Amino acid sequence: MRLLFLNANIAGCGTYHRALWFGRLCAQYGGHEVTICTVSRNEKWKRKTRIEKDVTITEGPNWGYKNIPGYGSNWLDILWRWKKIVSGNYDVVFGFEYHPNVAWPIYAGLKKNQTFLSDWCDWYAGAANRFRGNTLAHKWDENREEKIRLKADRVSVISSLLFNRTLDVGVNKNNIALLREGVDTDYMKPYPKEDARLKLGIQQNVPVVATLTDGHAFPFLIEAFKKVKKEISNAYLLLVGGLSYEQRKLVVNSGLQDSFISTGRCSDEELPVFLSAADIFALPMADTLANKARFPHKIGDYLACGRPLVVTRVGDYPEMLRDDDIAVVADNQNDFAIELINLVKNKERQQFLAEKSRKWIVEKLDWSVIAPDILKFVED
Repeated sequence: MRLLFLNANIAGCGTYHRALWFGRLCAQYGGHEVTICTVSRNEKWKRKTRIEKDVTITEGPNWGYKNIPGYGSNWLDILWRWKKIVSGNYDVVFGFEYHPNVAWPIYAGLKKNQTFLSDWCDWYAGAANRFRGNTLAHKWDENREEKIRLKADRVSVISSLLFNRTLDVGVNKNNIALLREGVDTDYMKPYPKEDARLKLGIQQNVPVVATLTDGHAFPFLIEAFKKVKKEISNAYLLLVGGLSYEQRKLVVNSGLQDSFISTGRCSDEELPVFLSAADIFALPMADTLANKARFPHKIGDYLACGRPLVVTRVGDYPEMLRDDDIAVVADNQNDFAIELINLVKNKERQQFLAEKSRKWIVEKLDWSVIAPDILKFVED
């Protein structure tokens, strides 16, 4: 079959990774011809196309990308995608989320003989998009997000919460598939801790708590790490990724600048190496609808790197980890610091979780394990 995937994001960001892996698996395991439309990170006016692992990826211009709330509002790209649907002879059109550069070409161009699939992996109207308190704008966004699911022949969701919400919207249960977020365990894997710390200039004999950039969780992590420092004076907090002005100010105001390390933006090749400098990963997610609905792929990356994890009990992932004793799951953000301190002090527990986490993620959530379910959803 010929498959056209429409992704709302900038290439390399957010849902792009999910669309890319769905496409790769459809091409590799199903032998399908897959084209993914995404948005260029750098090109304002030009379109670029490349073939990567049997998938054709076209990056449209990013001019006007954020002209209206919710992004994905470049008229040039929207019109090009519409033409692609109308004239491309695709059997399946797969929309990843609901933003204008996904929904509008589908509404305007989808043909009766084409199957439309919709993927719902973030609940934007649930909490993420609030439009500075403008209730009318929020209601408009909520309607857009839900309406697109009703047009779809089948809807894939990333969590049980979104599964139930899709039912509430009016989609038949038989047309909904729960497809988890996978992990590329060949790429995301543990490297020697000593080598990773040498690259980053970190002492070998100090406890290091690490995290990937997460703007919502970062303030809570800083508060928790302040408590860690009171108990374990030589501990360090490592942020793998860039630091915003507000985050840097928060670190300084918290008095942690001498115990804090940020790698800055790192390459894809460096990412698993830098993560491997950690003793423990930490993610104190707030108990919000947006967090309950999503399935943070960074948690899969942490586990694939073979390090213990402390996470709050929000959404599907922590429940799965707690049931299988794969990570330390704090009941709430208040308990998060206590659990983090206890794990930093318990080397035996760290080793147990480190060994178990890598094995669990390879067996449960490697993309190759999820591939049959993705193919069944696309091909049915």
